Amino acid sequence: MLSARDAALAAGLLAVAVALPSIRNGFVSDDRWVIVERPLLVHPPSLGAVLREPYWPAGFGGVTWRPAVLVSYALDYRLGGSPTWFHLVNVLWAGVAAALLTVLACQLADVRTGLVAGLLFAVHPVHVEAVANVVGRAEPMAAAGYAAALLCALQVGRQRGYLLGVVLAAAFAIASKEHAVTLPAAILLVLLARRVRPGAAVLPALAATVPIAAYFVLRGVYTTGRFASGGLALGLEHLNLFQRAWAMIPISLQWWRLLLFPAHLSADYSPGELVVSTAFTLTHLLGLALWIAAGWAAWHWRARVPGLALGLVWLVVTVSPVANVVIPTEVLVAERTLYLPSWGICFALAAVGMAVPWPTRARVALLAAVLVAGAGRTLVRIPAWHDDEAQYRALTRDAPRSYRTLWLQGKDEFAAGHWGSGEQLLRESIALAPQVAGPRLDLARYYATAGLWRPALEQLRAATAVDSALVPAWALLPRALLGAGDTTGAVAAAREALRRFPSDAAVMREARAVLNAAPRR
Repeated sequence: MLSARDAALAAGLLAVAVALPSIRNGFVSDDRWVIVERPLLVHPPSLGAVLREPYWPAGFGGVTWRPAVLVSYALDYRLGGSPTWFHLVNVLWAGVAAALLTVLACQLADVRTGLVAGLLFAVHPVHVEAVANVVGRAEPMAAAGYAAALLCALQVGRQRGYLLGVVLAAAFAIASKEHAVTLPAAILLVLLARRVRPGAAVLPALAATVPIAAYFVLRGVYTTGRFASGGLALGLEHLNLFQRAWAMIPISLQWWRLLLFPAHLSADYSPGELVVSTAFTLTHLLGLALWIAAGWAAWHWRARVPGLALGLVWLVVTVSPVANVVIPTEVLVAERTLYLPSWGICFALAAVGMAVPWPTRARVALLAAVLVAGAGRTLVRIPAWHDDEAQYRALTRDAPRSYRTLWLQGKDEFAAGHWGSGEQLLRESIALAPQVAGPRLDLARYYATAGLWRPALEQLRAATAVDSALVPAWALLPRALLGAGDTTGAVAAAREALRRFPSDAAVMREARAVLNAAPRR
């Protein structure tokens, strides 16, 4: 007879098998800043030094703290160190997360429903970015801790000693990714779904709250203390909570598409590909209608198909940290952030599938077709994260209108000597994302190379207005002012750059060159 252990083993092994081709991938994009160019991880002076280190290097703001993930990277350097090893560890974490979440599904429903949910989760294509990209490891690690905490919480009513398991698993989850802040709410959801008395459900939720609260206290000590992982998502600047909620309604259609019909995947969902609007549009109506329909279905079938309601509420709870409503984040949509929310959809689909009075053969055939389609899409997508060139090709194919794609294409055109098209592409990128300093800085550099100092100065001033801590812009600004004929401004900018960044080599070199070249009075 099928047991929860058998179901977990099947789902875990399937997740490993589907993700295993990613071990051929190398380090891509953010892997370099977080992992490769981090001497602290290669040769850590102590465990404490790694635990105190912000997740992103200081040059990226140092506002995120994920000590469990950084420790795992440091351990990888000790045990292997090659990209293959790093990716293999990601694959194993994907298997662990799938297995634990399958056990959770079995405990919340029956074993057959749990198996179906686990298998669907194991092959979901939206997981590729989290598993095939090394820095995506935070997602399966946090999901594993999240599931372990919930499994312990389900046992607290039988044995109070499991409260310690809740605390430890919650600590691991929140130390892996800050999205685990929703764990206390998920514990209440799961226990109430199991008809545990509300009073008895509070204790495990409080046990999970303790390490989460401690995490944020320590995060305030070791980082800048902000909750968000960086700036505000492009297009949401200057919007209040209610405006952000309204703007995200049509964008949330992307969540539903990725979770239910993930045929088209992309590493970028930036302005150009997505439109942020606070107007009253057709897509707003569609988004509202979909959420209302989901809520109605959950309520209407709560008795007959309780798994549907549980899965949809899970989606709302776990997607809330990246919804840009209560907690602003720096991305509108990212596939990796749907890793944990996708379990809710898989569980809801499994519950509905088991409740529909179809012949067993039809159910098995449908499940097999979905699993083959999901696994196939995953396997096809994994090579998009093989290296920077592969990712760039995927980006131009999947998100051709994104400001980020236009930015990269513009740089390529300049590198190829096609300055006219390069300038046009960078200006299009700037128009789509005026609050991003990078395209402006690159365009200013090209102008400076051509001796076009006034347009270079225009872009540099705009870049430093957007990001006052952009060191390369401050390094170039004094020379641009001098080239444009503003000697007084050049001297003032050189002194200001030295005041702001006294230890930066590029700033010191450029500022001193301008100060030496400026006529003395």
